Amino acid sequence: MSAPNLTPDVTGNPWVEVFFDPGDLDPDCVRLRIYRQAENRTWLVRGGVDIAPGVAALDFECPFQSSATYRAMQYDAGDAELGYTDPESITLDVEGTWIHNPLDPARGILVEMDDASLQQLQRPTLGELVYAEDAVVGRRLGSRRRGIVAADLVLNIDGMANIAGFEAMLGDYEEDQIGILCVRTSEPVLLPRTFFASSDGWTVQDKTIRRGGEWVRVAATVDEAEPPYPGLVVPLLTYDDLDAAYADYDDRDAAYATYTAQDRDYSLAGLATA
Repeated sequence: MSAPNLTPDVTGNPWVEVFFDPGDLDPDCVRLRIYRQAENRTWLVRGGVDIAPGVAALDFECPFQSSATYRAMQYDAGDAELGYTDPESITLDVEGTWIHNPLDPARGILVEMDDASLQQLQRPTLGELVYAEDAVVGRRLGSRRRGIVAADLVLNIDGMANIAGFEAMLGDYEEDQIGILCVRTSEPVLLPRTFFASSDGWTVQDKTIRRGGEWVRVAATVDEAEPPYPGLVVPLLTYDDLDAAYADYDDRDAAYATYTAQDRDYSLAGLATA
């Protein structure tokens, strides 16, 4: 059985661990490309591009309340395809709306979808109607339908830490960011469950801060965008975290039966910066 093991985690920004047991793969497999199929779309899983057998991918872009099916293409040392693994499906049972920077998903925040959001959506199909000589009706020449454009996205954010987290996703005076946010929601809105929003500017409006509260309203007119290349990601667990958890390599080696078990101990994530 070569289907992946799928393990959800909803303790923070929700994710699904996608892990293939090396013993279940083709004996000649040296690397994998993991794909997710959801909402009639196929995506390369971020962190699951050309990874070695025994390495897990953490999918922070899995949609909420919608079936997602995972499988991987296997490759040998000569880059020949060995075929897909068996598929496995999961539904991430999460209520609400989370947003994050695709390149740093562990710092995602929980937000509230405002009623003013997404009152209407537009997906243009650009083209023109051309009339041949003596034609009664025109012939349309155009491109395929595009993604969502000019959608009003309005979110409410509670808590100064979350407000600061949102600002960090967009960048500040010292740190540049990509200007794309991943929005995942279970709300009954006319939006894909996994949506990458691009905007040239967000408006931040005080709701309760001047009265001693901690609510702001953020709004932007957004377009649907391709996410950054899925081979790019900030890892959740780092070797610095492992170094912070154990006094020396002997203690670390004694704590885990395999290196794979060590690399999947996400309880240590962030320990180095705590």
